[in-house]
Amino acid sequence: MSNNDMCLLVGRNLLSFGQGISTALRADIMNCLLYAESSADQRYDQRQDWKAWIKCYRDVIQQKGSQITGTINPSPLRVKNIKQARALALNATGRVNASRLQRLWVAAFDTLMASGHAQTFFNTWFGSGRSETFQVVPCESDGNGGVSILLCGLQMTTTALNTRFSFWDIFSFSFLRAKKVVSGEMTVQSIGAAFRFTAQGYEPYRQSIEEYLRMQAQLEVIQLSR
Repeated sequence: MSNNDMCLLVGRNLLSFGQGISTALRADIMNCLLYAESSADQRYDQRQDWKAWIKCYRDVIQQKGSQITGTINPSPLRVKNIKQARALALNATGRVNASRLQRLWVAAFDTLMASGHAQTFFNTWFGSGRSETFQVVPCESDGNGGVSILLCGLQMTTTALNTRFSFWDIFSFSFLRAKKVVSGEMTVQSIGAAFRFTAQGYEPYRQSIEEYLRMQAQLEVIQLSR
């Protein structure tokens, strides 16, 4: 990822923005994704019915002015060791024909794995037999006033991990240098789509989504204060 690219964790979305995307357009995209996440949460339990949840999430993004331009290969990937970790990102982009977005995806994934915050984050998430989900969303200017977005929802299920090591030990790229072997397996399911997002397409929904998010934030503050 270049110095001018940006990587953010927004809700359960890992976003990466390439160069040439305005601050206002970035805010629109983040709000749209948060709204889609909240809408899907209201309709489905993400842990109990992840496929329905991620499809609802994807549909809401489309309903709020984005155009679908491609899909992601939903084939599951089984990861048994660190050497296979990079293939996770490449497999997840599947049949989407956007090489720059794919590179941005990999860079975002590497940034996540190299983050000290992510180490704490993942260590609280994973244990043998558990399943967790999140979205990786690289965004790239298309040069015509719009943004190409690759939404990749990931469901990761661990099985029979060696109890001497945490999930982070398996996926940390620095772990390669230790030359250790960890037994176990993780199954990764990916579902998603590529979109074209524009300020004009989002305009009819901007105000109502911003008001909804403000209301949700106020409710959360009230709940925390009780």
